[in-house]
Amino acid sequence: MSGTVMTVVRRTAVRTRRVLRFAGYFAVRLVQANLAVAWEILTPGSGLAPAVVRVPLRAATDTEVAAVALAVSLTPGTLTLGVHREPTAALSVHGMYAADPVAFRREVTELEWRLLAALRPATHPDGPDAGRSEVLRR
Repeated sequence: MSGTVMTVVRRTAVRTRRVLRFAGYFAVRLVQANLAVAWEILTPGSGLAPAVVRVPLRAATDTEVAAVALAVSLTPGTLTLGVHREPTAALSVHGMYAADPVAFRREVTELEWRLLAALRPATHPDGPDAGRSEVLRR
């Protein structure tokens, strides 16, 4: 095979692996969130700590921002309330279990990183993991 064909095959394999990795991660998060909400229904008042947290985004395009907002809202116990573009991209997220806003922001940021790794091409200038450890330490 020619070099161009091999490059396309490799990029397709990398993208497929990233999408499958995100799908697995999101499926686990979805089950965990559903179990937490079900437990709250069975034992009312046991652990609710609702809060609205502003989460800065690394997503650059409208499509990426929309995908992150949708992924957050699809997870039980969280809801995207607003998208902010100025001064920097951010989401306002309501969380049922957000007693620690820093930890909650870290969870949403981890979801965003994994989603961007699945959406962006391997050759994206920011790369799927560029600066990841710095943001997750915040």
